[in-house]
Formats: sequence, C-alpha cells, structure tokens
Amino acid sequence: MIVTQALTLLVALWSDRQNSEQALKTQAQSSLEQLVRVTSDNVRSYLQSAAQIVQVNRANMASGLISADDPSGQLMNFQALLDSVPQLNGVLVGHADGRFTFARRDGPDNTERFTRVIEVRPERRVLTSTYNQTGTLTSQSSEPNDYDPRTRPWFTLAQQKPGAVVWTEPYIFASSGQPGVTVASSLGTPGGSLVIGADVQLRQLADFLTGVQISANGRAFITDAGGHAIATSRAWPGEPGIGVPLLSEVADPALRALLDDRGLPVTHEGAHWYEVNGQQFAAVLRPVEVQPGVNWMVGVYAPTTDFTAGLNGSRSPLLFVLLVSLGGSLLAWPIVLRATRPLAELQRQATTDYLTGLPNRASFMAQLNETLRDPPHGAALGVAMFDLDGFKQVNDTFGHHAGDEVLHAVGARMLAALRVGDTLGRLGGDEFALLIQANSREEVRLRVEGVLDAIARRPIIVDGVSHELASTAGLAFHDTGTRTTHTTEPRAESSAQLISRADTALIRGKRREKGRVWVEGEVTMPTLFR
Repeated sequence: MIVTQALTLLVALWSDRQNSEQALKTQAQSSLEQLVRVTSDNVRSYLQSAAQIVQVNRANMASGLISADDPSGQLMNFQALLDSVPQLNGVLVGHADGRFTFARRDGPDNTERFTRVIEVRPERRVLTSTYNQTGTLTSQSSEPNDYDPRTRPWFTLAQQKPGAVVWTEPYIFASSGQPGVTVASSLGTPGGSLVIGADVQLRQLADFLTGVQISANGRAFITDAGGHAIATSRAWPGEPGIGVPLLSEVADPALRALLDDRGLPVTHEGAHWYEVNGQQFAAVLRPVEVQPGVNWMVGVYAPTTDFTAGLNGSRSPLLFVLLVSLGGSLLAWPIVLRATRPLAELQRQATTDYLTGLPNRASFMAQLNETLRDPPHGAALGVAMFDLDGFKQVNDTFGHHAGDEVLHAVGARMLAALRVGDTLGRLGGDEFALLIQANSREEVRLRVEGVLDAIARRPIIVDGVSHELASTAGLAFHDTGTRTTHTTEPRAESSAQLISRADTALIRGKRREKGRVWVEGEVTMPTLFR
C-alpha cells in the first residue's frame, strides 16, 4: 500500500510539473506573440510615415504646389517636415541633370539644420548652409563639391521603377554615423525627371526594442528582406564590420539556428520550438509589410528556461514522498486531484480577454479596486472609458471576423501607446478602460489623447479592406485626498462609481462631438437637452 501510494504521489508530482511547464510554455508563447504584434505595429507605423511623406511631396510637385525648380521653396517645406516628423533624418530632391536640394538634421542633439543646394545652369554651383536651433544662419559656404545625386542608390532605384516608392538597403549615414534607409520615388516633369526622397533614422527602432520587456536571456530584433541586423533589444554577440551588419555576421547560436542558407530568418506559423546545444528555445517571427512589395521582419526568441526556471527546485526528495505516503490513501487522492488540475491555464482564462490578450473586466476591476484601496498621494488618478466610433458599421458590413481583427489591432495600438504603470482592459464589445496615474490631471488627459491619436493615426487593414476608425473617451478622476477606510464592499462600490462617472462623461460627450477626450463635468445634463 505504501509503495502504491508513493508511486501515486510521484506520478502526481511529475504530472504537476508537466502541467506547470506546459502552462508556462503557453503563457510564454502568448507573451512572445503579443510582444511581436505590438513591435510590428510600431515598426510599420514608424516606417510608413516616411513613405507617406515622399508620396505627399511627389503629389505636391506634380500638382505645382511645390515648384520643382525652386530650391528655396523646397527647403522651406523640408524644414517644416523635419520639425514635425521625428523619424526623418533628411529630405531631398535630385534631378536627372544633376541638380540637388537637401536638408537634414544637424548638431549633437539634432536641433540644428544643414542644407545643400547644387545648381548646374549656367554652371555648377554649390551652396552649403547651417542653421542653429532657432533657424538663424550660422555658416555658409560655396566651396565646390563633387556630390552627384544620379550616382546614389536611391536615385537609380527610383528611376528603375517610375512612380513607385522604393527603399534602399540599410546603410550608415555619413553625416551622423547612424544606420538608416532612404525612401524615394521618381516623377516626370516638363523640365525633366526628378527623384523625391527622405532619409529615415533607424536608431529609434533600436531604442524602442531596448525598452521591450522580453526575458533575462531573450532578444528581439528587426531585419529587412536582405537579412540586415537593423535593430536589437541588446548588444549583438558578433563583431559588426563596416556598415549595417547582416544577421549571419552577428547572430548568436540560437538566432543562427533560425536562419536559412541565405542568412534570412525562416518563418513558422505561431511559435517555433527548437533546440540548440541541448537547450530549448522558443521563437516568434512575423513579417511586417512596410508597403506593398516591401517586407521587413520582427523576431523574438528566448530560452524556455527563462520561463520555467522556477520549477527547477520543485522536485520533492523520495524520503519526503515516502513519509507523506504514510499518511494513507485519504491524503494521496486529494493531492493527485490538486496536482493534475491546470490552475495556471484556468487563471489565465479567468483574467484575460481571449481576443486582445488584455485584462478582462474582472481583472481590470480587481486592479482598480487594489489601486483605490491605497491611492497614490500627490498624484492624479484617472479612469478613461473608450468607445470606438464606426465599429458597428465594420461588424454589420464585413462580419464579426473583421470586427474581431479590428478589435485585436486596436488593442495592440492602445497597448503600444501606454507607459509603464498604466493598466488597460477590454470590458466587452468595443469598450476599453484605462487606469492612469500621473503628476497632474492635465498630464492624464494628454496621455489619454495620445491613446486616441494612436488608434486614429492610420487605417486598420483587414483582408485587404481599409477601415478608418477613431475613438471617443470619457475621463473621470478619483479624489486621491480621500482614503477609503471601510470594508471591501464600499471600495468595490467606489470602483464602480468611478467607472460609471467616466462612462457618463463618454456618453454625454459623444453626443456633442466624437473623436476626442471628454472630462467629467465638461458636458452637463442641461446642455444635452438644449
């Protein structure tokens, strides 16, 4: 009997470990996939802005709003773009006859400007100027320069594909020593063909990945169709050479196992589990379509021991098992039942929204209750309710599959716009809630506006169909000067009241104007019935 019970306990403990490992692997896979989705959205948004700038400049020159033969007017436009689009390093126009107009960021903090204009008629002239952060001219030179835009990769690529937006391979900008790419498009004019381009800085992508929370030994990376090591969340183990290195040159063994013979990552459906030198790894790779025909890739990989390390010391010694077995069969059976129950998975299902991966209503309310139990002093605490404008038409016209994809994309965009400490949850349907702590109520409102901007910044593409969506938010603040000292029941009621006040601000404000933040009290009941 003792041997039977000992074997039963050993099997139970082994089963518990297996279930725990499986639950942790499932959780790790979900975390990696969510991380890749959010990173992909940020990379796509970051890069598409540059392509849009090129297309807008091309349209303005084609229509005559910007003269192709007026370098001064072009430079004014370029300066405005550099002031408003942080990912741009420079903006340029090159002509088939060798003329060139260029403006770029300059100085140690990128607040100064450098411009160069090359004229070829009636003779070649070069004018180079620099400006300080206030726009004041600080130096000017007319020294000769042999730069010829027609020999540059961005010019020749654009000329090979008239009218299309083309991307160079990543390279090191001579001005800043930082990696970047040039986006360009050609245009035929009565005065001859020209190419409009924009230099895109890539170091912000590396800064973004550095702040990504993966695991102790995991790595996130970004690569292009050529396999270049564009950005990584931590330093590459290999020694990079001149220029932007290839993944195959700097990869560690775990990443090298993901590359094919050409040095390009091999994609798999969902998470990919593999072994390197006896150690198991998990990887998620996702293509990012910057624009039709231009694909980059975001990847995340980590050893599974990063997620299961806590289980290594959980095996009980045989002596302990034998002693417990002496307790009899009445003790053994409940332990078996408890050990084989997938608690981690049940908890995940109970607290996580299945569609977006965000906390569900119960989980969000629990976090709100916990925050209100001990609210921060000297800080502003706000709850915002979000409702998507135009979502019903997506469901009614394209079906619930499209609606689910839209909600998933919206959740990822909102999550990417948050800061550490913010709590975002999906309460149901197209209703989201956000808990924010900040130094002031104005800062809370501005951060909610930032989330609205992230949602509406660009269309959501589902099955080739573009959906223009926006959101309206209602915002209510908790009076952090009043601490709750009653039982848990009044605290729960306080949470419900705060949610209700934010929802009321949303409903009342949405009747007045959609697509903005309405703070509680901005729209009163008498105003609604005028």
